[in-house]
Amino acid sequence: MQANDEPIIRPQDRGDLELVDYLFELYGYLILKEAVAPSDVAEMNAWADEHQHLLADADRPQQGHENSRWIGHVETHTYSGPDGINFQNIVEAGPVFEGHIDHPTWTPHIRRFIDAEKNGLSLHETLLNIRGQGGYIGIHSGGHLSIPYMSFRHPNTGAWMVGQINVITALTDIGPGDGATTIIRGSHKSALPHPKQAEKNLVYRSDEAAGVAMGMKEMYIDKGDVLMFTDAITHGSAQRTNPGFRRMVLYRYSPRWIRERFHYQPSERLLANLTEAQRTIVQPLSPRRPPPRGLCRAGAP
Repeated sequence: MQANDEPIIRPQDRGDLELVDYLFELYGYLILKEAVAPSDVAEMNAWADEHQHLLADADRPQQGHENSRWIGHVETHTYSGPDGINFQNIVEAGPVFEGHIDHPTWTPHIRRFIDAEKNGLSLHETLLNIRGQGGYIGIHSGGHLSIPYMSFRHPNTGAWMVGQINVITALTDIGPGDGATTIIRGSHKSALPHPKQAEKNLVYRSDEAAGVAMGMKEMYIDKGDVLMFTDAITHGSAQRTNPGFRRMVLYRYSPRWIRERFHYQPSERLLANLTEAQRTIVQPLSPRRPPPRGLCRAGAP
């Protein structure tokens, strides 16, 4: 489905770190083919099947978190309306979503690009998005923004220091007319905003689909593929013109000092289910509290 000039990493190339690093440095994104097992994709789609009716909940029109619904610790949400419905904090939706936290296909690369040995690693946001006909995301982000999570390389040493990496797992095939994610290749290195952003002096524009902006390239991926990109790259999505729905799961990874986007606290059930390595990503800064009063040292208040 992809042209030969795409930075595609096939299963047999995942261990070629020179290739992976070169393509990520050059383009700002990678397409990881056959990244997620078909059984995992089917399980995530089954969860989406069960809850997709909330997309057309006409009795409770939603903007942002207003009029949201809770499914356990998962909350419905929209960014701007046309983007469809986001099931935020999807990591709480069961074991298949927990497995995404440190998935072996992409996590080693993310640790290297964020330099997790020094900066730690955390989840900034996890969601499952369903978008119907007419839906889109506006143009946003870019290398020109002086925001910590838009960093890419350390300014003094040139070492990897990516402030945020987005991992999109396709739960449906995404081709022409399906509302694909759009990217301006190499824009993570640009010192200037895209004219569509500068026009209104906005970081994010929600009044039109990003796909109409000059230089945008639609990312066509198959079900089970992953699109992995720095959040510093200028991106958005094309408008979905086909009938039916686009489904994807998005996990955003950041250094440990960038907080969870919507302040969700991991449930006790989730923490109990995770491995120690996973807990370190979900809760990189454990709460520190005084001991129970009976355990205080003698003479302490």
